[in-house]
Amino acid sequence: MTPPWKFLCGSVVGTSHERRGEPCQDYAHGVLLAAGESPVLVAACADGASSAAHAALGARLACLGMVRVACEALRAGLPVPDVDARCLLRWHERVRGALSLEASLRNLELHDLACTLLTAVVGEDAAAFAQIGDGAIVYGDGGTYRTVFWPQAGEYASTTFFLTGRDFEERLAFRVLGRRVDELALLTDALQPLALHYGSTTVHAPFFEPMFEALRRSPEAESLEGPLRQFLTSRPVNDRTDDDKTLVLATRRPHADDAQ
Repeated sequence: MTPPWKFLCGSVVGTSHERRGEPCQDYAHGVLLAAGESPVLVAACADGASSAAHAALGARLACLGMVRVACEALRAGLPVPDVDARCLLRWHERVRGALSLEASLRNLELHDLACTLLTAVVGEDAAAFAQIGDGAIVYGDGGTYRTVFWPQAGEYASTTFFLTGRDFEERLAFRVLGRRVDELALLTDALQPLALHYGSTTVHAPFFEPMFEALRRSPEAESLEGPLRQFLTSRPVNDRTDDDKTLVLATRRPHADDAQ
């Protein structure tokens, strides 16, 4: 019997934002959807642009909107292996349209809601991914971890691309894996220096291994929300980054003791 998914996520305000009295401009959301014979995990995370006047709102609406439109399509019978580039582009167009409408209702410009967006749709034996901007989607691959895409960087240092950009269609990356994915992480750019090796463009596995081990072992993922938040706000992490931080973890791998 396939073990159930365990899902955990946390977003914390960065020390630089805290000093300026700003809210956390990251957001994450996930749903375990009963679609067909097996559940599908739909997850998204976003990082609001620091230059955007309403970055936190943009990130929240983008995540909630993407999870909603993906779930609508899956409930209507779309199999995960059929989630292709055309489908993902249509979903992003709908979410971007919702952001544009929200901006109009609030008498704002679309760029006031600028944010990145990372999306994962994981079924029984296939997974679909999309990303625009920096941050990373990481998945377990045997005894190691890999990125689905490398974080997108702009022409200048500390710049990237956003769902609200005019060139979002060109920047949107997508990928479908036609095999089983049992462990998954999504993270915003503040955690990249801890989670990724830039020189080799690989994942720093020791960052993820203890967290996935704890999630596999825990009977209730919710019990780890406090420890995750403590880690994200710890001094070793804040010494490496002063930006907002978001980490999403999901596993359906059994703990070693449970597999015996």
